Amino acid sequence: MRKLVTLAVALTLGTASAAAFADGNVFVNANAGYSDYNFNRSDYSEPGVFTHLRKRDPAGALRVGYRWRSVVDYGVEAGYGYLGQGELKTLSPDGESTRSKQKNRGFLLGGNLNYNITDQWYVSARAGWFRGRNTYSFYDHLTSGGSESFRGTGTATGEYLGVGAGFNVNRHFSLGLAYDTYHTPSTPVRSSNPYFDGSQPIRGTRAGMLSIQGEYRL
Repeated sequence: MRKLVTLAVALTLGTASAAAFADGNVFVNANAGYSDYNFNRSDYSEPGVFTHLRKRDPAGALRVGYRWRSVVDYGVEAGYGYLGQGELKTLSPDGESTRSKQKNRGFLLGGNLNYNITDQWYVSARAGWFRGRNTYSFYDHLTSGGSESFRGTGTATGEYLGVGAGFNVNRHFSLGLAYDTYHTPSTPVRSSNPYFDGSQPIRGTRAGMLSIQGEYRL
């Protein structure tokens, strides 16, 4: 992950420096909204077991990059995405209860396109690599009165895709709406619990994010 971050920063700063005399802009892009994990209640429901699933949570992203002007403006970007967390709670008829949580966040590196329909209105798209770090926690309260728990992490490189549209307030600032989807492939969980460490692959995670998008251009 450190190599990816170093490459992302070097690429963004290097491109911006090399392009200082080109026809384009350095930009900072920020998103704030809600994520929606690809969990389905049917995946966890069992007859007689109460299931509470919360898969939406506050989320956001921050990107910096450089965009060249053309008929369709194009550029490179690097940043960080925070996708909040999903939570599952179950309660069985015999009194056993469980609580599972998953958080996902990571670094971004990719490209983007921006098309000004008019001087005021634009549409945009982006895609790239997402180095996602999933953090898992599980707690099981047993009917015997005891409990079991574990924490673990899984890090893998997937992809992100996004589209947006909005209004150019002026040549330096725009505001709009965006939808992005982030994917982290299946990967073994690293945990201090020897039973779970490296032996329990978690299925791939996909989370969508609907957000307000603001961008400042130098």
